[in-house]
Amino acid sequence: MKLYLLRHATAVDIAVTDSARALTPHGEEEARKVGLALAKLGAKLTHVFHSPLVRARQTAEIAAKSIKFAGTIHSLEELTNGTPTGMLLHAVKRHPNLAEALLIGHMPSITGHIEELAPSASVFALTPGGGACVDLPELRLGAGKLLWLKQHRDIAKHE
Repeated sequence: MKLYLLRHATAVDIAVTDSARALTPHGEEEARKVGLALAKLGAKLTHVFHSPLVRARQTAEIAAKSIKFAGTIHSLEELTNGTPTGMLLHAVKRHPNLAEALLIGHMPSITGHIEELAPSASVFALTPGGGACVDLPELRLGAGKLLWLKQHRDIAKHE
């Protein structure tokens, strides 16, 4: 199984609440490029998950459309900051026929998830729209191998 873990694209700085922060026009373009790049990198998504925050949902919707994902896009509370990776895996496991999933979340938790899934990974920060691909023979902590880790500018080169 492959998990693509992505930081949401660039969002506005000011909104009524933090959870209501929407993508900027630049962020919408970042999300579109991520979807196109994932397709060129060979992603065959079976599932797309995002945190309940607006900017993550918008990133998921735009990226999924760009990659021509026809399935349901799911909101997962476990993709909000501060959720332990084990709880995130438990939530993802509830979905049948999982083969390749895109998970869109936030800094700093998204980098922590990458490091806990693939212990050889050392991730300091991801730019908006940056992410990683982790190969997991089984959905458990420490079982993964980091296939790639890219900042958005590097992912976008594949579009």
